[in-house]
Amino acid sequence: MRRLASALFALPLTVAFALAADKVPLPEKISPQTQSINKLIAAKWAEAGIKKPAEKAKDSEFLRRVFVDLLGRIPTAAEVVDFENDSSFNKRLKLVHRLLYTEDSKSPYVPRGGSRYLDELSKKGFVYASEYSSHWANVWTVWLMSRSAHKDYRQKLNYWLEGQFEKNASHKDTVTELLTASGNNKDNNAVNFVMFHLGDANPADKRNAAGPFDAVPITARVTRLFLGLQTQCAQCHDHPFNKEWSQTDYWGVNAFFRQTTRSGNLVNPNDRQMTGDPPALTVSDLTTVNRDGVVFYERRDGKLMAAKPEFLKDIAQAEKGEKSGKTLATDAAKSRRQQLAEFVVKHDNFAKAYVNRVWGHLFGRGLNKEPGVDDFGSNNEVVHPELLDELGKQFAQYDYDPKQLLFWICTSDVYGLSHVGAKDAVDPKFDAYFARMPLKAMSPEVLYDSLLTATRADQNSDRDAKKQRRERWEDKLVRTFGDDEGNEMTFNGTIIQALLMMNGRELNDEIGKAEATNPVLKIVQKHAKSGVVSGPAVIEELFLTTLSRRPTTVEVSAILSIRNNGAKIDMGPVAPKGGTPPKVAAPKGPNRPAPAVTGVVPPTGPNDTTFYLDVFWALINTNEFMLNH
Repeated sequence: MRRLASALFALPLTVAFALAADKVPLPEKISPQTQSINKLIAAKWAEAGIKKPAEKAKDSEFLRRVFVDLLGRIPTAAEVVDFENDSSFNKRLKLVHRLLYTEDSKSPYVPRGGSRYLDELSKKGFVYASEYSSHWANVWTVWLMSRSAHKDYRQKLNYWLEGQFEKNASHKDTVTELLTASGNNKDNNAVNFVMFHLGDANPADKRNAAGPFDAVPITARVTRLFLGLQTQCAQCHDHPFNKEWSQTDYWGVNAFFRQTTRSGNLVNPNDRQMTGDPPALTVSDLTTVNRDGVVFYERRDGKLMAAKPEFLKDIAQAEKGEKSGKTLATDAAKSRRQQLAEFVVKHDNFAKAYVNRVWGHLFGRGLNKEPGVDDFGSNNEVVHPELLDELGKQFAQYDYDPKQLLFWICTSDVYGLSHVGAKDAVDPKFDAYFARMPLKAMSPEVLYDSLLTATRADQNSDRDAKKQRRERWEDKLVRTFGDDEGNEMTFNGTIIQALLMMNGRELNDEIGKAEATNPVLKIVQKHAKSGVVSGPAVIEELFLTTLSRRPTTVEVSAILSIRNNGAKIDMGPVAPKGGTPPKVAAPKGPNRPAPAVTGVVPPTGPNDTTFYLDVFWALINTNEFMLNH
């Protein structure tokens, strides 16, 4: 298998980097908001001296991209062919609308790709809005909780988030509920966000004055996630880069959480003695502690300072050097966290921070000079201020509707560009102008669901079996592909990644499983006539299933040549089964590479199913499969 894969990896894959019942009607043409995106991005191209952006992405590239971005998986072969067969002028707009708004489980969308590619899953049809909800709940669970929290806390918040996306809740309402949630974390799953980030408990003798917890983690998370402002640097000193933020600003926000308490202790995910789900924890607010609202902090020079609850100044106020003035109201009917939530959603960067975060999710970088999506400030200018202002304004006017924002962006010209840049625009200095679609690594969650789509795994599994399988996969994928903050955007691939994909037991089990459920064997059987398998037809469907496109004639010819004639490949030092790697003579001369071991792929015939299994296995180990392009 390794030898064949090495031969297949050498093939010149072309990307190899040289409606059902809808509640929201389909627009007849692109929206005014999308027209603004097109106009403002084009103006920035001209301003930057970019004469020509990348070409328009191929339909197959656009299809795969929008499935990955909106649903968190690649399309099935039936969905690829369905899109191919759509000859309407606005097919891309229709596709984006379908993925966002196909909600009726009684009338799911059945791809019209012909019976040749309709498997059991495709025949049942797809409720895309449900997949959208699941995917975006996964995305926000990582952003809100990281991957270091106990899986029980993450799962419960994930369930709540999925419900929010399922009903297309306003982002404003979602943030308000997250910040004000109280009660038992198993009865009110939104509680898990604040509960997990309350920080260290204050000493018992200081809790009455200072509050139950130091609330350091939740302070930084709230400003960063919901306002795009990284205030964590101002915890110990005035911000070194953004002079508008001081220690007083940081601790002023922190003071809003000093009456928030939690019953019990968090469970460490690595606690081997813990079996089953962690005990329920409760979050509440104690008005009897920290009554004066004073939080003491120490400056670098050792001077002890005091801050009271005062929320961050607006960006406009900061630019003018004005003070915030957003202090606690005397109305005792609202808790500090309730007042905090009102300040957050009314901040002038609230809508723009969400726009920038979503833009970064889709394009791999935000609209600022630096690629991070959550670092607004004087040290990181906004490259596209007019676009950010316009989208933020429209997002707020449309009641902070997440689907509307995605629809505007994903139907724009810039989102539909190829990842292959024009010659005069490939310099990294042009990255912030989006003259091409950047290559992006799949997150662990998206890679998992894409592998399930390609292998047809879990179609007939019960809920518990699916849950266990997902946990096993993600335990491996997260260690290999991501970090605790969900940073996969700049991932470029490693040897560990390749080894996991190529040698992972679960993956090989799926590809080599019983004939009745093996996806490759089903494809081979489908294309057998009079006892002879049509190699080109099998190869074509394997490409549709994994890479979401048809193979080129060159690719088909090369694969068939390997099948019919065999191949020799350089594999490097290889250990025999159960043995040790062969000794290689020391190189002669400086930096001379050691000789490689030559492997041989023997020729075979059209009915050798093992060969097609190996082709499939090799395709899902290509960069073209594992990258969102």
